[in-house]
Amino acid sequence: MALALGWAPMPSRPPKTTQPTLPKSRRCCCPCSAISEAESSSSTATTSFSPRPAVILPGLGNNTADYQKLALSLQGYGVPSVVAKVSRIDWLRNAAGLVDPNYWSGTLRPRPVLDWY
Repeated sequence: MALALGWAPMPSRPPKTTQPTLPKSRRCCCPCSAISEAESSSSTATTSFSPRPAVILPGLGNNTADYQKLALSLQGYGVPSVVAKVSRIDWLRNAAGLVDPNYWSGTLRPRPVLDWY
């Protein structure tokens, strides 16, 4: 799976209804949690921004429908999202690379096998 996002601060999270807040010792230390903590603790931070859209590219063997929950989740955070239209049968086109000796030696280039993607 590939996800292309422009760098912008994450918008504040939608209200949680069922999950309790973890103690600080068990919270994730990734930048996204630090941003949301900083936004929630600062009452003076009232900057407005418009996040760039997320383009979601289905991974090997997956299809568009496999990523609809992710797209909806991102939209819930205010991030416009679109999933590339890919069906499972599209991935059979990769089989064309199996007849190329470069596939077996590990030197196959993405073109022309993945031009459809």
